[in-house]
Parts: sequence; C-alpha cells; structure tokens
Amino acid sequence: VFSIERFKADDKLVAFYTGFSSYMMFVACFNFLRRSAETMRGWKASGTCPEDVDQHGRKPGRKAKLSLEEQFFLVMVRLRLGLFEVDIADRYGVHPSTVSRIVITWLNLMYVKFQQLPAWLSRHKINRLMPPCFKKWYPSTRVIIDCTEFFINTPSSLARQSATWSSYKQHNTVKCLIGIAPHGHVTFVSPVFEGSTSDRAITEQSNLFELLERGDSVMADKGFDIQDLLITRGVRLNIPPFKKGEQQMCPEDVTSTKKNRSGTHSR
Repeated sequence: VFSIERFKADDKLVAFYTGFSSYMMFVACFNFLRRSAETMRGWKASGTCPEDVDQHGRKPGRKAKLSLEEQFFLVMVRLRLGLFEVDIADRYGVHPSTVSRIVITWLNLMYVKFQQLPAWLSRHKINRLMPPCFKKWYPSTRVIIDCTEFFINTPSSLARQSATWSSYKQHNTVKCLIGIAPHGHVTFVSPVFEGSTSDRAITEQSNLFELLERGDSVMADKGFDIQDLLITRGVRLNIPPFKKGEQQMCPEDVTSTKKNRSGTHSR
C-alpha cells in the first residue's frame, strides 16, 4: 500500500518522496499545519468557493478516505516528484478529481501558513552561518539572487500570450525572484511576474531592497543590471565578469569569476 505509514521507518525513502530529510521533519511540518488543516475548507472544482462547512468549520458528509497526514504526504509527493494526478489516484484508489481537490486545498493552506514564517535572516545569523569561502572572499554577502521560471498553459488572450512569453525558455512562463543566504537557506521569494519581465524589473518591483541594510552586498548573475539601484542604499553588487565581446577574459576577471563560482556553488 502506498502511504506514509509504509515509508516512515526509512528516512531515505521519506526524503525521496517528500523532500524532507526524515520522517521526524515531515511530522514537524505537518504538526505546524495540523490545527488549521482540521478546519480548512475544501476547494470545489465548480469555482473558487469552498465547500459548505458546519458551524465548527468542518465539512459535512462522509468521512474523508485519507487521513490529514496521508493527504499532506500525497501533496508533498506531487510537489517533489511531479507525479500525474491519475498516477497518484491509482496508488491511493481514489478518483483523480479527489487528488486535485486535495492538492489545491493544501496548497492554499500552505501558502497562508508559510507566509507567517520569517524567512529573512538577520545580519547576525547570516554571519554566524556563513561558509568559510564567503567569509574569505565575500564576507558582506547578505543574499544570492536569481530568477526562476515556471511553465504555464498558453493563455487564450493574445496580449497575455505575448506578456508571458519567455524568449529564454521559448515558452509561456511566470517568473519570480529567489534569494538564498550564503549557507543555502531560502530567505526571499518574490511574487510572480509575467515571463517577459526582465530580471531588473522584477528585482526593483519586489520588496527585496527594503530588507537590505547599508553595508550588505548582493551576489547575482550577469543579467542583474541593478548596481545603480543598490548603490543609493549603500549596498554592493557582486556579479561575475563576462567577456564583453572579447574572445578571452583578462586574468583578473578569471580570478574574480572563480571566486564567484565558489560563492554561488550553493545555488
């Protein structure tokens, strides 16, 4: 039987199916969500309205086939492995629409609950957890940033098709800015933007600048032409040099690039 009960004694399998390093970590996250999950409203396929609930916030009708813990496991498997809903439905012996409702309901809950967690780390914590390579070469690094894109279905509107078209991915996408601390902890996630939006525009329109402090530095790839936006805030930009049309970099640029690579290895 495919279930968390089957895998919970094997941390390697738990990590494979969910991304959590152990069953203990899986349970810790589930317990953070449990109280809200017990009263959450299920998503209806007919629209964005939740299903009817009783005066205690619980859904009436027959008891759900899958426990809350099993539902959470199902959702994490979907996110971690990208299994099709038909596949997951077959493993659990439920209808694919049931899998879809469970996933959407839990994602809405997780979105609300995880927003409450403070992701941005203080300068003191960054310094305490900073890897040796950063302490040596880039001790003022507060965050390493990059944009990531997610494929979406082609919009029916021609205007939306154009706005979401990514020349880099050659597909319709949405795009967001991700920031990690030098030790690899995700500390910043921006709202999503249309795929045609530039890295500079996304960075400028996110609230990242409000989180940075004077004396910080930001590490980024060459597409982030944001030095002028940072310098007015007393923040430096560390960006790898590139050839600028020349066949070969100068020795100084090669050395600088190697340092940046050692720093951005956690990406």
